Amino acid sequence: MLGDWKRAWRDAVENFRRELDADDVGPEAAGDRRLAAMRRDLAAARTEVRRLDQELARVREQLEQERQEEQNCRRREGLARQIADEETARLASEFAGRHAERAAVLERKVEVLAAEQALRARDLAEMEAALRTRVAARGLELDEERDDAEFRRLEQEAKERAAAQRLEELKRRMNHS
Repeated sequence: MLGDWKRAWRDAVENFRRELDADDVGPEAAGDRRLAAMRRDLAAARTEVRRLDQELARVREQLEQERQEEQNCRRREGLARQIADEETARLASEFAGRHAERAAVLERKVEVLAAEQALRARDLAEMEAALRTRVAARGLELDEERDDAEFRRLEQEAKERAAAQRLEELKRRMNHS
């Protein structure tokens, strides 16, 4: 899945740069087509950034679940040792180790996804700046209002995802208490 996203991202960025580097000589319609193509590529890049944001949120949630499960197993191990139930303590310790191992893998995955997100955000900012420059050079106006509305929508979605994650965390904590 991540490979598909990377491929789509590279395609969008390469198409954008190809359009950006194209000469603006020729009929006005050709320039308009290039701007439209740049806008489409920019929209595709934004979509890929949103997908990466969602994947990063999903992996962070998995990481939190693994950490919680490890803590639960460690607690069970301690309780079992208090009552001298060595078999239960051994099993709880074994499962805690498995959860710790999964958490370590997920931590690395979060680091990689966060680094990828930073790279894509930088590319996206460069693409947006290049489009603004191209539009300004042609004497056109960029639809700032549309872009602002899109960013507000993305911010709202991010806030809603964060609230949903907090709610799920509270539910998990209440169920484990």
